[in-house]
Amino acid sequence: GGDGATAVPLAALGGIPTDVNAEASLPLVAPLMDGGMRTGAALAFLVTGAGTSIGAVTGLLVIARRRVVGLVVAILVVAAVLLGWLGTMVL
Repeated sequence: GGDGATAVPLAALGGIPTDVNAEASLPLVAPLMDGGMRTGAALAFLVTGAGTSIGAVTGLLVIARRRVVGLVVAILVVAAVLLGWLGTMVL
């Protein structure tokens, strides 16, 4: 719930192990936002949670090498952090 610059990256990293899909993500984040999570941090959490779900990563592993999947996940986390910081500035 802090205003520090680390809130968004921590939320993005926290979203990785939460295997949520689009239907489950909003009910999960709503109480976090009610508890003080900023909009940008919630956005980063949602993006990484859905993008790194077991289904998404497994599907990528079927068609790509582990190295490529690692690169995709890294790009997703960086993009989620940038989007979260932008959301914090705008919203």
